[in-house]
Amino acid sequence: MRKRLSLILFLALCLFSFAHPANAQSGDYIITLDGSKVNGKIEKKFDYESYDKIRFSKPGEKSKMLSPTDIAGFGFDNGWLYLVKKLPERNEAEFVQVLISGKLTLLRSRNIFYIDKGSEIVELVARYEKEEINGKEFSELKRPYIATLNMLMAGNCTDELYQDIFNSKYEEYNFISILSKYHLCENLAYELHFKKEPFTRISPVISAGMSSIVLTPSIITGNRKDAFETSVFPIFQIGVKAHQFRKWPRLSMDVSIAYLRQDNTVLSEYVSNEQYMTATENYAASTIMVPVTINYTWIRMGNVDSYIGLGVVSNYNRIESQFSIIDQTLNSTGITTLYEEPLTDIKRRFVSPVAKLGSVINLSKKLALVAEFQITQNPEVMSVSLPFNVVIYDRMVSSLLIGLRF
Repeated sequence: MRKRLSLILFLALCLFSFAHPANAQSGDYIITLDGSKVNGKIEKKFDYESYDKIRFSKPGEKSKMLSPTDIAGFGFDNGWLYLVKKLPERNEAEFVQVLISGKLTLLRSRNIFYIDKGSEIVELVARYEKEEINGKEFSELKRPYIATLNMLMAGNCTDELYQDIFNSKYEEYNFISILSKYHLCENLAYELHFKKEPFTRISPVISAGMSSIVLTPSIITGNRKDAFETSVFPIFQIGVKAHQFRKWPRLSMDVSIAYLRQDNTVLSEYVSNEQYMTATENYAASTIMVPVTINYTWIRMGNVDSYIGLGVVSNYNRIESQFSIIDQTLNSTGITTLYEEPLTDIKRRFVSPVAKLGSVINLSKKLALVAEFQITQNPEVMSVSLPFNVVIYDRMVSSLLIGLRF
């Protein structure tokens, strides 16, 4: 118990030591209704593609909520730009993301793309329509946006852009590439406001900590008692974390390999009308665990992310008896017999559920401190056997790990 409390205290100290707000000045800004730029900080938890309102603060002032009626637009320090526009078939003006600006400006709102040609905003339409062939119904993607792009970019570069437009997919990188080629071919000025980013970031994670193992009898018969001398053991883990998903910023995925070694002693006693038995065994058990979890970041405060995760863990176990002795006394004769036989056995392979609660403290863009509490329940995984009497144990493994994500 003292060891676990010490680890929890250490984790808390780490959180308070490293969870400090960044001192670097933010590059966020808003564009006022008269067109001037005001620098400050836009409070955002994650990078979303659509915003109905923003909370903005200037140095030394309280933050305030701003809507499309209050400002003309805003921008983030990562280069993302949002302007207030009234889109076709929308009742009110809204914040619209600007992906590339020039003679033809590419806009996005709620995963729908538009082209602003100055005098008019045109939607790039894509839709699924039901088709029927030989009595079978299926949905086919219609791409009217291809004709729209060909019409908007008609001119000297039509032949050069035709194949790119015809093969284009309804996603931002394709449209950004086409509009960039158009402006370059026509020798027109343009500006990118959205850099290409990977679908997700893959980062190695190395961690170590302590595991608490609680063994609970699942099957027990007779007047039987077992006692295990140790319940806390070191654990080491290495793995990879897939995070910063472009479309789902709150989600992450962990795949790891953990090694847990248990050097322990079990003391057993069995009493019946016929006999009295005691036994001792020193054993070494090793476990390789391969947990796979999907995580959800439920809160972000400054440079600290807190998340919960659920998944499965594949367990590979091995146990070896180092010394064992059984002392059996028959009540009817008083004769005592000593046996040197292994007492313990363990299920070699199985899969079980795993849950975790964790925090990531972002120390820099690439380096982060990771702290996780993991728990998994293993039913009927271990046995302690005396002659004619066996106890089957459920195992609960709780681990506290601290490590680095690179």
